[in-house]
Amino acid sequence: MFMLKKMPIRLRLTVMTVALLTICCVGLTLILNISADRMATRISASLVLPAQEVGEDGSVDESFQPPAIGMAPTTPSADSEQARVDFKMDSIMYMLLVVILGGFLTYYIAGKALKPLDTLNGQVKNINVHNLSETLSVPPTKDEIAELTVTFNEMTDKLDHVFMMQGRFSANAAHELRTPLAVLQTKVDVFKKKTDHTKEEYDALIHVIEKQTHRLRGLVGNLLDMTNMDDIGEQSSIYVKDIFEDIISELSHIAKDNQVTLSLDCDHSVIFGNTDLLYRAFYNLVENGIKYNIEGGTVEVIVNRLGKEQVSIQIKDTGIGIAKENKKNIFEPFYCVDKSRSRQKGGAGLGLSIVDSIIKKHHGTLTVTDNENGGTCFNVILKGSEKKQF
Repeated sequence: MFMLKKMPIRLRLTVMTVALLTICCVGLTLILNISADRMATRISASLVLPAQEVGEDGSVDESFQPPAIGMAPTTPSADSEQARVDFKMDSIMYMLLVVILGGFLTYYIAGKALKPLDTLNGQVKNINVHNLSETLSVPPTKDEIAELTVTFNEMTDKLDHVFMMQGRFSANAAHELRTPLAVLQTKVDVFKKKTDHTKEEYDALIHVIEKQTHRLRGLVGNLLDMTNMDDIGEQSSIYVKDIFEDIISELSHIAKDNQVTLSLDCDHSVIFGNTDLLYRAFYNLVENGIKYNIEGGTVEVIVNRLGKEQVSIQIKDTGIGIAKENKKNIFEPFYCVDKSRSRQKGGAGLGLSIVDSIIKKHHGTLTVTDNENGGTCFNVILKGSEKKQF
């Protein structure tokens, strides 16, 4: 059995078919030989009546007496025995011929049937990390092999997308971490060129070190938060209105500085989840709406229930908006629509990625669309809680 598992499918199928043919042919040959032997014995044992003499006038000699019923049967002749031996030899020879021909036919037919699989195997062997975007040709047979090819193409598409995301993540992470380190290195090198320094120069150096260190700590903290998002922590029923009232109160001074108006239209919907994580997710969305808005713009939060089991949360702004080609990538780590503007606002492109991770951990969905009044609308759908409403 172990050796059979190591064989190619074509050879394995042939061996199994030959084994099945052998069992069937041996059984059939034994049955035929037993039946033929019994029939030959009966024929040999039957009484052979001698010919009766017929007179010239056509009358039969009535004086003939048949043998008595208890007489011993006639001994089988040499011809009868030879016929039995010949029948057995012929049946064995035909049995072997059927098994051998059946094996060859099975091997040939299996090769024809498995040719698409062999072709697929050859194509898969040529797939590597550099050509994952290339799709395999799907055979027109519409069988399991064609279905397997389609599934493999879907898998390589997903892998290609993941590798591209990983490449962008690595490049963007290295860039974001390198920038503050380069600033620190430059300031230290310039500072070392002078021997005497004033108090103002020391203060300026300390200020730069403190600022860049704070930025590095924020980047590392966000990365750790993304990697440690597996444990969602303690969950409870949460009134959405309470979360957004706290967020708007905390961000009111930032909105005032940016001349942005905040508004909340919220019913008494209740969701189930981790309060701290959901607060952080909604905080980031509202804060982004303020930062990337225009003077005199608005950020509107609308919350309402969708049936009995879902709660819809919309965060609309009248800001600069997001181009269609960028919408599919904005939830990737370190992805920024406008890198220079994001850096001025103090962002590194991790906020929306963290928001997306939090919403997914709560089995919700997060999508982005254009606001009808210009700007962007983030749509969050979360599962509603069974807690009794006001």
